[in-house]
Amino acid sequence: MGEVSGAEFPGATVKPGDPRYEALSTGFNQRWVGRPDAIQLCGDSEQVRAAVQRALDQNRRVTVRGGGHCYEGFVTDPPYGVIVDLSPMHEVYRDEAMGGAYCVEGGCTLWNVYTALYKEYGVTIPGGSCYSVGAGGHICGGGYGLLSRKHGLTVDHLVAVEVVCVDANRKASLVRARRDDEDGAKSELLWAHTGGGGGNFGIVTRYWFSPQLPRAPKTAYLSSVAWNWAGFTQAQFTRLLQNYGEFFAQHSAPGDRYEDLFALLHLSTFANGQIALTTQYVGEDVSLLDKFLAAVQEGVGAPGPQVFAVPHRGVIVHDGPYRRMPWIEATQTLNGSGANQRGKYKSAYMTKPFPGDQIGAIWSVLSDQCYKNAQALLQVDSYGGAVNAVPPGATAVAQRSSILKLQYQTYWTSPEDDDVNLSWIRNFYRSVYASTGGVPVADGPVTDGCFVNYCDSDLVDWPTLYYKQNYKKLVAVKNAWDPLNVFYHEQSIGSA
Repeated sequence: MGEVSGAEFPGATVKPGDPRYEALSTGFNQRWVGRPDAIQLCGDSEQVRAAVQRALDQNRRVTVRGGGHCYEGFVTDPPYGVIVDLSPMHEVYRDEAMGGAYCVEGGCTLWNVYTALYKEYGVTIPGGSCYSVGAGGHICGGGYGLLSRKHGLTVDHLVAVEVVCVDANRKASLVRARRDDEDGAKSELLWAHTGGGGGNFGIVTRYWFSPQLPRAPKTAYLSSVAWNWAGFTQAQFTRLLQNYGEFFAQHSAPGDRYEDLFALLHLSTFANGQIALTTQYVGEDVSLLDKFLAAVQEGVGAPGPQVFAVPHRGVIVHDGPYRRMPWIEATQTLNGSGANQRGKYKSAYMTKPFPGDQIGAIWSVLSDQCYKNAQALLQVDSYGGAVNAVPPGATAVAQRSSILKLQYQTYWTSPEDDDVNLSWIRNFYRSVYASTGGVPVADGPVTDGCFVNYCDSDLVDWPTLYYKQNYKKLVAVKNAWDPLNVFYHEQSIGSA
């Protein structure tokens, strides 16, 4: 197991006319359908390097795909070149040659990572809940998940990467960069992959995580409750958002007693029927989960059971106040990957609770019964805790003081519905941040920019919104390791 895992797969080139071509040139988000010259499936690092070199020699553009979950068309647009598909590279193992670090190959999905680390070693990374997401893009964007309040971001545990880079002579090579590398340029290449986003500096073929990864929780307690939209008043809605924001404003310091708790508030549209709250608790004092739920519903009214699924998540059925499960089963239960559809997303970091004008704007949009899409929502995730224990310059993730992380989402299936849904989410976003120019400004009164892994091509000043003060250093790393700008897309480092 390990470094020879992909050697059994000789690689495969999929071109137009191959029955696999349509599927392999389409993103998970079905808005993005490419027409590349070829999709090159690679089974090991050397195959990736060789694929990049061939593309360079043939003057073809190179893009890379892991899980295929890019929110924009950065992999498939424009419709030419070669998509390097890493999905055959899906091994997870302990690498004694790297001091016992845990190696995750670039084509892994999060579910590959969770199951292998859990079953073989009893450890985990604090990654996301959508387990078909590719670990490659998730990690280098600074991934987070339901254990991040307790254990930080995925990149806080990253110690080395192996990257296919291209030098000024158009030669592709494998570069291994470590946190403690004596070569400062290599250590900065690793730093750039701790939140600098995917597709910027090269193709990451392997990630290594600290030999001291967190032990996987034994047990998780899951709670799923909801308030019906029918009869729900603006006063109740306002109080709900105030309670939720104020709770995490009080409990988002590193080491807080609620660090074992992670919550997802699903503010769905009226058409969905319910506003849902999903919570996971992995600590020993489950009474803290009860106290959290009591704090959120104070002045709002008691919720009932969730009966309508929110987009990309099923209903968690439980008798009593919560459901007790082995943690690995809870992770599978909370999977939010959902079905292949068309979608659009936006994001925001929040450093303080929702102000009144934002709550009013959110209420106005979500309660509007004219918008009939039941698959649209604003998801408000708890944040902070161990995430905020790391200085903003220690990794490329600059947002290290937030209490909440927001994801605006809408899903649909027919291309004929593109305009209505895109207009809805764009207007929603502009209305919530009307007082700051239509975006959640970095270092603002209550916001701190946007999340690069929820990439949004509508953003104009994306370098500041994604990276803040770290952008200048990221450009320097880009110039050092990709001087010919071989790896680029609409929002790649240096293209602003």
